[in-house]
Amino acid sequence: MLFAELPPTPPPAIVQSVGYDTRIRLNSIGFLPEAQKQATVAAPCKEFTVVRMSDQAVVFSGQASTPFKTAVSDTDETVQFVDFSAVKAPGRYKVQIAGVGLSAPFDIGPCVWNLPFEVASRAMYLWRCGTAVEGTWNGITYRQKACHLEDGWMDYAGGGHTKHPTTGGWHDAGDYNKYVVNAAMSIGLMLKAWEQFPDHVASDSLGIPESGNHVPDLLDEVRWEVEWLFTMQGDDGRVYHKVSSLNFRYWGPPDKDDGPRYLTPWSTTATADFVGTMAETARAWKAFDTNFSAKCLDAAKKSWSFLQAHPEQVDADMTAFHTGAYNTKDRSLRLWAAAELWETTGDAATLHDFEKGAQEFSCTFSKGGRGWGDMTDLAFATYLTSSHPNERNADIVAQLTKSLLTRANEIVAVSQNNGYRRPLGVERSTWYWGCNGTVASQTLLLHLADKLQPDPAYRATAQCALDYLFGRNFHSRSYVTGLGALPPLHPHDRRGEPAWPGYLVGGGWPDGRSWKDDRARYDLNEIAINWNAALIYATAAFAEPQPAKQ
Repeated sequence: MLFAELPPTPPPAIVQSVGYDTRIRLNSIGFLPEAQKQATVAAPCKEFTVVRMSDQAVVFSGQASTPFKTAVSDTDETVQFVDFSAVKAPGRYKVQIAGVGLSAPFDIGPCVWNLPFEVASRAMYLWRCGTAVEGTWNGITYRQKACHLEDGWMDYAGGGHTKHPTTGGWHDAGDYNKYVVNAAMSIGLMLKAWEQFPDHVASDSLGIPESGNHVPDLLDEVRWEVEWLFTMQGDDGRVYHKVSSLNFRYWGPPDKDDGPRYLTPWSTTATADFVGTMAETARAWKAFDTNFSAKCLDAAKKSWSFLQAHPEQVDADMTAFHTGAYNTKDRSLRLWAAAELWETTGDAATLHDFEKGAQEFSCTFSKGGRGWGDMTDLAFATYLTSSHPNERNADIVAQLTKSLLTRANEIVAVSQNNGYRRPLGVERSTWYWGCNGTVASQTLLLHLADKLQPDPAYRATAQCALDYLFGRNFHSRSYVTGLGALPPLHPHDRRGEPAWPGYLVGGGWPDGRSWKDDRARYDLNEIAINWNAALIYATAAFAEPQPAKQ
C-alpha cells in the first residue's frame, strides 16, 4: 500500500521477555544439519561454545573471527563471526560466548523450515476477503467475520452507480484493498515454489478450509485469489486495475469496514499480469481440476487477444483514489504474459513475441530480485526451465543463462562481504521500502542458478537470506510475526493486535539500523502479499519434502 493514513493509538504494548543477549545475532529458527551455521557478534569475543539445551552439554567449542567493520551505510559497527557448522546432530541449542552471554535458542534438524513455510502459507488464508477466517497460533485464536461483501461499485470505471460483484481474494497488505498487479507477482512466486519444489509444498494439511481435499494447500490458496481475479476481467478481456476504497482512513476489523469500494478503469498492466497469472495457474491445476485449468487458460487467451489489440500502454485513471496505485511500465508484464502463455500452450506465435521482448530487455536478469513493477525475472525463469526446451532460441538461452549465473555469483559475493551476510548488500541504494521482501525474492535467482549449474554456494547464500530475516541482523530479531526470537509485535496491519502470525514486515531503511517495530511506520513495518509470497518461496526451497495425501 502507499500513502497510508496514520493508525489510531494502539493498545498497551505486549511486553516480550528477551531471554538472550541481543549482541549475539543469529537465525533463531534453525539450520539444516549440513547447512552453514554462523552468528554475528556485536561485542569483543574470543572463545565460544555451543550448548545443547536438553542436558546443557557443550557439544562444540571454537574461536571467533577477527573483527570486521561494517559499512556506514549498513550498521556502522565492529562485529565478529562465530562458525559452528560442525554441529549437525538434531536438537535445540544456544551459542554461549565468554564475557558476552547466551544466544537465542535455535534448532538443528531436517524439518526446521517446514513450520515457517506452513505459517507463512497459512497467513495468506488469514488475509482472505469476503469470508470468515480463523486460526490459532501460540495459544491465541485469530478470527474475523466475512467482510467487504458489497465489492464493488462501478462509479469510477464507466458503469455508473452499478454493482459489479468482486468479492473474495486477499487483502493486499496492511490495508484491505485488492490490486491485480500485486496479486500477479504474489501468485507468480507461489507457483514458482510449486514448479521448482513440488515435493516440498505438497502438504494438504496446512489448516485452511480446503485441507484434506487431495490438492496441495498452496494451490488451493492460489485458487482463492484466482477466483477473485476472474471477477476483474471484462467481457472483452480487459482487466480492471483494482478494487479499493477512496482512501486509507479506515482502521479496525475488516467486517466493520462498511464504506463503499470501487473498481477503477482497466489498464494494460493489470491485463498483462492477468494473462500471466491465468496461464501459469492453468498449468499448475491441470493435474487436479481440468475444468478449472481450462477456465484459467480460456481467460488468459481472451485477455491476451485484447492485449494484442492494444499494443500501446493504457493506465487506469485513478485520480479519485488515494490508495495504492501499482502503476508501472507494462513491457515486462507483457513479456511475462507471453512466457507463461507459451509455456502452457506451446504456441509458436506467442514464443516469437516472448523472444522478441527478451532481446529488447537485453536478456538480462536483475541484480537483486525484482518486485511487482518488473516481471522479467519470472518470465526468464519460465523460459529457462521450459518443458519445451527444443523450441527455444539457443542464443537467447545462452545469454539468459550467462546473465543468471553472473547475477547469482554477484549475490554470493555481496553476501560474503558484509557483517550479516545480507545478500542484497549494504549500499544505501539497497535499503528501501519493502527491502526485506527483496531479500526473500533474491533466492529465486539463487535456486534457479543452482538448478541450471549446481553450486553449493547458491544454496548457502539462499540460506543466508533466511538467516538475516529470522534474526541475523542488527536488531537480533525475527522480521516475521509469530516466528523466531522477538518477532514484530506491532506491524502496520489494520486488523490490529496481537500481531497476526506469519507475516514478513518490510524492513528498515535507509540503513541497517533503522527498522522500528512501530504500528504507525508503514514504511518500515507494513506487511504485504508479495513479500509473504517471496518468503513462502524462500522457505519452500528448504522444507523437508512432504508426501501428498492419496
